[in-house]
Amino acid sequence: MQTIGSSEQQRWNAIEGFRPCFADPAHMRELRGWSLIAVGALAVAGVFALLLAISRIPGADSLFPWPVAFYEKSLIIHVVFSFVVWFLAGGIIFMQIAALRLSSAHPLLPTLGRTGVGAMIAAFALLAIPALLDRGAPSLNNYVPAIIDPIYYVGLLFAAFAAAAGAVRTLANGFARSGPLEPVGATGLAAAVVALAALLAFAISWNRLGHLPSSPAVNEDLFWAGGHILQFLNVVIMIGAWTILGGRALGRPIVQPRIVMAALGLAALLAVVGLSLQFVHPPFSVDERNLFTLYQFALAPAPIAVGLLAAFALLRTPCADGAPARTARGGLIVSLIVFFAGGILGVFVDGADTRTPAHYHGVIGGVNVALMGMFYVFVLPLLERGLVRWRWPTVSLWLYGVGQFLHSMGLFIAGGYGAPRKVADTAPGLDVLGNWVGHVGIGIGGVIAVLGGIMFIWITARQLLSRKI
Repeated sequence: MQTIGSSEQQRWNAIEGFRPCFADPAHMRELRGWSLIAVGALAVAGVFALLLAISRIPGADSLFPWPVAFYEKSLIIHVVFSFVVWFLAGGIIFMQIAALRLSSAHPLLPTLGRTGVGAMIAAFALLAIPALLDRGAPSLNNYVPAIIDPIYYVGLLFAAFAAAAGAVRTLANGFARSGPLEPVGATGLAAAVVALAALLAFAISWNRLGHLPSSPAVNEDLFWAGGHILQFLNVVIMIGAWTILGGRALGRPIVQPRIVMAALGLAALLAVVGLSLQFVHPPFSVDERNLFTLYQFALAPAPIAVGLLAAFALLRTPCADGAPARTARGGLIVSLIVFFAGGILGVFVDGADTRTPAHYHGVIGGVNVALMGMFYVFVLPLLERGLVRWRWPTVSLWLYGVGQFLHSMGLFIAGGYGAPRKVADTAPGLDVLGNWVGHVGIGIGGVIAVLGGIMFIWITARQLLSRKI
């Protein structure tokens, strides 16, 4: 039987090496709770995306008394649940696993896990309610868009508390480490450092503002610095997911563990460095804004290093036997393609048109595919709710990835013709072939990606709500 203290077996078998950490039913319940929160966040985001689309159908306003500014509010809720709550939950899953692994399944501060789950559940309701009421103005600011309503901000505070609780527990167990440290545990540690750095940046901005945000411009200032730092969390959990997918695909570490942990450490260090940027120029000045805009290039080194090494390994090494290995390999390939395509598009953005969302839909799509694949081949088996049939899970990853790729390309092409971002309008001149192709790509790619997302939610939710295998 694999012992908790042995890291070598974990590197070769990404499931059995972690099972002893979940021998305690309480640990299993917490992991299941975070998994349901993660999948639930995507489901909520999907529901609001659907409502958003319905609200734009001609004549829909006469069928239902839509709340004031419902289109903008739905867009905000879609973004917050799909890009903030989903990623935070994914990061906290890594944090929990790290805390258990580093403590040999006897973690310090065990109650913080249950408390964090409860806080994030409360955040669910508090974040969604304002969109359904005739109160609060929409604020389509970057990174953490908001509805200017105390209920919404309290919801954000609950989500922040959940992240802080998970991070503090992980770091406490890291300092008192009695178990092995390997890439998955290092991912949790790095995620904890990044989460606390981002939360501290938000707190500094909040303190400097001196009052509750009351306008989109104030929200832009509040979430600008911390939002940039929070992007390092996405990079960290994607690297961790790539490591898991690669190990499952090849039956061995796809990238040397020391290189992965060095990349994770670099990402965490650069996230902490981001805090110092708030003290270089006057708060909320143009110079500070430009400095953080340049800071986004610090996101690149860690995923480029791990991603390129993983791609070379995939080209050189045949896939391991079994359907789970093939699913993991497919998910990793799609994630690498979509992420790096989005990264390349980022070179051409200027913030004024849909080339900007083309960039972040690509890079975030790459993170999403990696996390989705991780749920299939790692999280569900750990919860003893592993899949038996693998055809449709594999299809869902390809649908989502290909759809996001087409959607991003369409946004980029349409942006080149002047399509504005954050509005429902199209670019003028749809009679121009290139512009028309761009908008078709947006629509078709979006539909394909949504189908893949629905399949993922259905498959994982059914397994999470079913009995153990």
